[in-house]
Formats: sequence, structure tokens, C-alpha cells
Amino acid sequence: MTMISPAGELSALDLGNLELWKDGPPHEIFDLLRRDDPLHWSALADFEHEAGFWSVVRFEDIAAVGRDHETFSSERSIILVDKLSWDPAVPDPMDIAANMMITQDPPRHDRMKALVQRAFTPKRAVEHTERMREIINLVFDRALEAHPDGRIDLVNDVGVHVPAMVIGDMLGAPREDAARLVDWTNRTTAFEDPRLVPDLGEVWRALEEFIPYVNAMVTDREQHPTDDLTTAFIQAEVDGEHLSHEEVLMFFFLLMVAGNDSTRAVFTSGMKNLLEDPEQFELVRSGAVPLEQVVEEFVRYNPAFAYMRRTATRDTELAGKQVRKGDKLALWYVAGNRDESVFDDPHRFDVRRDPNPHQGFGGGGRHFCLGAGLARLELKLWLEETMRRFPDIALDGDGDRLASTFLNQYRSIPVALHG
Repeated sequence: MTMISPAGELSALDLGNLELWKDGPPHEIFDLLRRDDPLHWSALADFEHEAGFWSVVRFEDIAAVGRDHETFSSERSIILVDKLSWDPAVPDPMDIAANMMITQDPPRHDRMKALVQRAFTPKRAVEHTERMREIINLVFDRALEAHPDGRIDLVNDVGVHVPAMVIGDMLGAPREDAARLVDWTNRTTAFEDPRLVPDLGEVWRALEEFIPYVNAMVTDREQHPTDDLTTAFIQAEVDGEHLSHEEVLMFFFLLMVAGNDSTRAVFTSGMKNLLEDPEQFELVRSGAVPLEQVVEEFVRYNPAFAYMRRTATRDTELAGKQVRKGDKLALWYVAGNRDESVFDDPHRFDVRRDPNPHQGFGGGGRHFCLGAGLARLELKLWLEETMRRFPDIALDGDGDRLASTFLNQYRSIPVALHG
């Protein structure tokens, strides 16, 4: 853990500094901020062209900002930076991201969401249940073929493949393309980690490969409809309106990013927590706790995205401080999910926790995660199959975290499937 003096340097603290995140979210700092400075200003010094931001760290404040889209906008960016390229000669990937539903406000957001909900139904996810089981077992089988001794990397041998194949399958992408889809989405979201993205131009290069692939697929489905989710997006209609070609393309991208990063991050981090705590592991292995309840604690304790950003549309007051029009605000879900005013013993990982009103799928309002139902089902099935096949699964070394303030996940978790 990164330590900071309770008496001291909160005013100079920059939560955008990756050094604070080397061992994961700096929860002891968030504890101090909730108590002493619940709306904290950071300079964001690592990005010289960018303005600083406010940190929203209390559960109720996060929920209040999330519900008030008129005062706190999602437009332009959901991350702390407005641009990834300040060089006029290099295209800025954020210009494309601005067309996604997640970076829209009502009424456009509501129109897009209504259309997408016509296609992305809970029924469609449930109908995919047996295919999800098949994918989970296929990935485990391949991992064991590559590592007959059962010593695998839970993230790289299993975690990166299952969600990409599940959401790719639903969208209609061939399973053999899953590795490429994972690579493209990783390079666009892990922009803070030089091991994955050595320079920010890599983000644009990934998009230059990804967009023509999806564009060709959308064009094909427009001409030759199938029963996949991409076709359902194209055909969805509300009051005579359809999504445009570009909107379908960007929603494909959004689902690949969200479906890939989020489910992988939550499952692998949650499994690590279980394997570090024999009591908790036995509760799950024995069936003493419903898997649906286990999933909720996985999401609370390890929200896949540490924050989402909003931008103030007007001068306002929050947590006793003045927020100016244009100011950025980071809604730190990793902090809201450990708020001691809402959760008893919040830093304890406990699969028995019930109720569990976490903010792992968003803090409320219009942008509650559209894929929450699919994620919950996929996580439950993944847990079920893992416990069924590998009841003696054990950690086999130290984990390695991704360097990011946005993505709350591991790069590597060695495990032994045969105990």
C-alpha cells in the first residue's frame, strides 16, 4: 500500500499519479479523503496539456453526480484526459470515442439506449447460456493442452479469452478472431501502461486495424442478416428510427471493450481474493453461499473500472466546494464501494455480504451498465465451471497488476489448476 501522512499532504496529492496505483487502488488514501477532503482537487501533472480534476469519493456523492446528467455531462470523455494526442499531425482517438453511447447525454443517449435495448435483451443473454459454458470449458481445455502440468496464468491463458469469445460470439465475430479483438481493445484502453502501449500513437494504430474489421462485418450484416447481435443492432427500431452504420460500428467497439475488460478483470481479481482466503474459498466451493451473491462481492471489491468521468456543465456546489463549469470530476467507484457509511467492514472481502448495494456497474443514473445482466450471468457460469472442474485450484505465484488509474485489473495471476 502507498502510505500518506494523515496530517499532511492531501492538498498536494495528485490521484492521477500512477505511482500511487502500483499495488492497486490506494484505498488508505481514499479513506482519508472520504473523512477529510471528500471533494479533492488533483493537478493531473502527468499530462502537461490537461487541466486537473475533482475526485468524488463518497458513495452518496458519486450517486448524486451520476443521477444529474444535466449538471454533470458524459460528453467528450469518460477518462481524465480530453485528448490522447495533442499533436495536430496525429489523429486523436478521443474524437472517435466521442461517438459512443457511453459518452453521450440525453436526449441522444436515451435514443441510442432505447434502440440498443431492443437488441441487447436479458433474454438474448440467457439464450446464450450453454454457449457460454462451452466457451469457458473450451478455453480451460486449451490452457491445459498448452500446460499439461496445470500451471497456467489465470489472466493470459484463460481470462483474456473467455469474455472476448463470449461477447464476440454474441456479436457474430468468428471465434478464431478473439485474440485479435482482445489485442485491439487492450491497446485502446491500457494507454497508461507502457508495457502494452509504448506510445500513444499505438492507440490510433490499433483503431486503424479494428475499425476496418468491424466496418466490413457491419456492412456484411446489412446485406446478409443473421441471428447475431450485430444484425439485431442494425434492425432495432424505435418510432421508425434505426441506429446509423457508424453508431452500430461504435457500439460493437464499446461492447468489445466493456465485455472484454470488465468481466476478465472482475473474475480474475475475485478468484485471487478467494484463493488468498481459505475460509472464503471453502464457502464458495461447498455451495454454502449462492454464486449470485459471490458475484456481487466480486464486483464490489474489484470494480473493473476504477472511475468514470463527468464534466460540469455549469457552476455548482458539491460536498461543500465550488465546482466551475468545465471542471472534470472522477467518480471513484473503487472508493464508493469501500465507503464505511454504506458497507460494514468495507475492506474485508466477504462473499456472505448481503445486501450489497455496490457501484460496480455505475453509480446510478442513465449510464448504469447496459451489460450488467450478461456480466452477472457470465461470472456465475465461469465460477460454477471453475469450481466444478478444479476444486483444488490454488495460487502459484505473485500477481502482476496493470499500470492504470482507469482499469482496475491484473496483467498476470499464476495458478495451479490441480492444486
